[in-house]
Amino acid sequence: MENVIAERIKKAKLTRAQVKIAEYIIANPELAGRSSSLEVARAAGVSDVSVTRFARAIGYPGFTELKNDIYDRMVERATQGVSRLSLDERLEANRAKFGSDVSREEFLKIQTYNLERTIMQNSEELYDKFANVILNADICFVAGFRGCYGTVHHFSWILSILTGRICRIIDESVGGIDQMQRTTERDCAVFFSASRYYKSDLRLARLAKSHGAAVCLITDSILSPLASCADVVLTAEVRQASFFNSTTAMNAVAEYLLMLLTPCCLDRYRAHVRERDEYTKDLLI
Repeated sequence: MENVIAERIKKAKLTRAQVKIAEYIIANPELAGRSSSLEVARAAGVSDVSVTRFARAIGYPGFTELKNDIYDRMVERATQGVSRLSLDERLEANRAKFGSDVSREEFLKIQTYNLERTIMQNSEELYDKFANVILNADICFVAGFRGCYGTVHHFSWILSILTGRICRIIDESVGGIDQMQRTTERDCAVFFSASRYYKSDLRLARLAKSHGAAVCLITDSILSPLASCADVVLTAEVRQASFFNSTTAMNAVAEYLLMLLTPCCLDRYRAHVRERDEYTKDLLI
């Protein structure tokens, strides 16, 4: 993504503010690709006018055209990238990139990249909006399958302690459809999803949306097919040296959301854990 901006800024004389904008967009392409010029300005610490001038300085008519170019490049990258490969092809592609033996240092570098990119590409406003949707819902339906199953299980368990209004979807087929049919406009549906994407997940998201429920998505790309159904999207990097997706960053997003929710649910949390501790203290080692 750096090349989208880098090739153009080589030929442009940028002000100090415009350099800050360029650095921000290069570091956060997915977030910039779904933000307004005002949101980019706030994140980069410059004025809205500076963002428009920056876009023109590097050859675009305005910020909208720059944003569309970023989005188109991301689409191109996604359609040609590792996410489109079979699991066997993905393993071979990653072995070619990282080698057959990944050291602890290389593994740490990959996971550090995942965490840093994920934290940077989701704004505080998006986290707050996501959390508020959950807080305001009568029931929060949580779904995620295959590689996302572990993250969903942990997120649902903690969320049930905080709010007590949880329905975890454990079946992506008929059972899940039956559960999701119970959603109303007073509920929300939280989906965890990463490539490769499945029609069964999209079917459940569309069902929740058709019932008027707010749909929240944590996924590896804003280009996810489920994003078209979502009211709020948070992205998490899933880069891995093997055939499976890493869930390190996705777990971090889920845990940060739970941290945001905890202060709003303290009374229920305290009552719940005090009673639970009373019944389980004899079981502790």
